[in-house]
Amino acid sequence: MKNKLWIKILLCLIAIVLSSVFLFNYIMDPYGLYKTNFFLNKPIDATQARIVKLFKAKDIDPVSIVIGTSRADLAIDPDHRYFKKPSYNLSISGASLYEIKYYIKEMILEGNVKDILLVLDWRMFNDLLKKVPEFETYFDNFNPYRYIINTQTLKDSYTTFINRDIQSMYYKNGLLSSNGMNIHVKNSGGHLSLMKKEENFYYSIFPTDSNIYIATKHNSFDDFKEILDLSYNNNIKLDIIFGPSHIRQWEAFAYYHDIENWYKWKKDVVLFVEKIAIKKNKIPFRIMDFSVYHYFTSEMVQSKPEIAMQYYWESSHYKKELGDIVLDRLLDISPYKDFGIELNSQNIDNHIKKLRDDREKYIDIKKYRQEVFGEN
Repeated sequence: MKNKLWIKILLCLIAIVLSSVFLFNYIMDPYGLYKTNFFLNKPIDATQARIVKLFKAKDIDPVSIVIGTSRADLAIDPDHRYFKKPSYNLSISGASLYEIKYYIKEMILEGNVKDILLVLDWRMFNDLLKKVPEFETYFDNFNPYRYIINTQTLKDSYTTFINRDIQSMYYKNGLLSSNGMNIHVKNSGGHLSLMKKEENFYYSIFPTDSNIYIATKHNSFDDFKEILDLSYNNNIKLDIIFGPSHIRQWEAFAYYHDIENWYKWKKDVVLFVEKIAIKKNKIPFRIMDFSVYHYFTSEMVQSKPEIAMQYYWESSHYKKELGDIVLDRLLDISPYKDFGIELNSQNIDNHIKKLRDDREKYIDIKKYRQEVFGEN
């Protein structure tokens, strides 16, 4: 009898604990999945962006989306008139093409999306296959309540509670707030200090430039092909761009991987898009290159910590102000007609030659390597 009593007590205690966790997580709703609205600010929603953004995008059911890595997450505003409404920024920090493929497929299955802006960078072709082991399960009969009795959700609910006066990291349209980057730049001693720190190691963590995901044999161009096929098969208007990171970023790349590999990657993308288009008997999707040598991308880096740069946070991440100019160019309404170039198999070789020539004009490579890597 005593054993049965203890078992009943234990079961009751477990039920109370689980109910308490459920209720606390439901009320706090740290990722905004349950729309309880008791605590409107979600100060750590970006830490679970792969779940949060999927849920928000499905809820909004956008006609147009932008998708890329954190560069697009911070800078490409889906409220810009380039995007048909409703629109959403579905970019994910550190996303690989493998992950991006899942989001695009899910949005197409929702049945409403018609336009996609894909912001490519080299990293998404050569990074980890996925950042979360259970990533694929997010798309398997998505149910937000599967996360409600969860230790990580409980921790994040507590963090949300104690930081309830801090604003959400994401706007409702999926654009990442610049508040975090403002603090990051300030705490790092200004733009130049932050740039030097990040450029010193950014590309050192990638052991390959062969478009194979880290620690796998999975070729990222296979995922790129699926994205192109999905877009063609579902009559999606797909625009592809190389984003406008600062020219210092490409010098950091060149130090670890040779600048010619960066040029080759761009050419591979252009030729691959045309190859798939020919197979489909379709017009190739538009590709615009904004990672060029230009007044914008060579903005002078402020050495004084208190002076803010106009277009950049650091060399990898550009600001919304530059993102808006990119979108204006895609609409062909920008006065800066020399910023960005549409690429195809006919002009890619000349474009790469111009990049080589402009590199010599725009940056002192020796001085840069002395500053960042301590080369003599």
